[in-house]
Amino acid sequence: MIEDDVERLRFVRQSIAAHEAAARRRAMRALAARDTSRRRFYLSVRILFMAMLFAVAVVPQAPRRMLLRPLPVPLTLPRKIATEVAVPRVWLVAHQGTVETYSNGLRVDNEFLTRTRARSFHPFDRTQGRTSAAETQPAGIVFHTTESRMDPFEPNQNSRLQRDGRNLLAYIVQHHFYHFVIDRFGRVFRVVAETDYANHAGQSIWADEKNIYWGLNQSFLGVAFEAQTETETAGSNDIATRAQIDAARVLTEMLRAKYHIAAMNCVTHAQVSVNPQTMRLGYHTDWAANFPFREVGLGDGYGTPIAALTLFGFDYDSAFLHANGRRVWQGLVTAEEQLVREAAAHGTTLNLYQRALRQRFHAWKANQDSAAQEEAAADRP
Repeated sequence: MIEDDVERLRFVRQSIAAHEAAARRRAMRALAARDTSRRRFYLSVRILFMAMLFAVAVVPQAPRRMLLRPLPVPLTLPRKIATEVAVPRVWLVAHQGTVETYSNGLRVDNEFLTRTRARSFHPFDRTQGRTSAAETQPAGIVFHTTESRMDPFEPNQNSRLQRDGRNLLAYIVQHHFYHFVIDRFGRVFRVVAETDYANHAGQSIWADEKNIYWGLNQSFLGVAFEAQTETETAGSNDIATRAQIDAARVLTEMLRAKYHIAAMNCVTHAQVSVNPQTMRLGYHTDWAANFPFREVGLGDGYGTPIAALTLFGFDYDSAFLHANGRRVWQGLVTAEEQLVREAAAHGTTLNLYQRALRQRFHAWKANQDSAAQEEAAADRP
């Protein structure tokens, strides 16, 4: 019922504090009741045997502290906010020279096409509780910004815009950063073949209804806008040009139709990028705000609960929120609400529950097939 995202997050945080205080009080009452029962029992024992042994048994008191027992942490599914967006019907119409034309108006230029190594990844099947067999079809899309230098988007800068755009593409090709790049004029360039991995996501986590994905270089396609997200202007809505947004829509339609990609698996880099050392979100924060999910045909993408929080207890800090333009995603609020409910269901505090989730993450990560994520640490600067 709280409309303002910041106020709602503040309410959730206050509820967490109240829940933990109540949990501590319940724990202390339980310990006190247990000590009272033990005292009564030992008193009965002493009375019973006093006449026989003529001695008083000295009974130590139980330590008064809360114990963290291993929690049976389930790999629960993040609750979806919106209904799944239907996969559009798109097909290849013509292939002339280096240009492909599709039925929805998409044109893909293969002038800069390069190869790395064939995609192969092992998703974690959450219904079976184990790693699945190797897959070669992409499971999703990660949207990026190139964070390259931006020239003024003006007619008198036309030559400079085109020259810098081609230089950027040459640099991206050299490092195999993305599968597709959308330049500022809305032209779509295929850089890394869709059959291969690209170094676009680095340390990253996402999950859908069936699987958990780690190291999305292998499992997801990387689509980059030639754009820059400056911290000072993170709240603005002009990160991408109108032509880029239109091109992103038809490119996303083609990729979803070709590989049967669910809308909830079309995410921004900021939603999936993590730092396992600090256990925080947002190692990269491109498209931390203002990605045009609805205009690209993907519904409310920022509303999906963040998998790294709900499954593995990751957190985020003020720097991450600053990159969001000081706004809070609905998905962050919903994820925290879910954690509070699950901690209460396990009869523990949120802090202890998150600690157990993080232990689960490190154990889970260590057991992933290293061959399927040999490039997982590779990432763009």
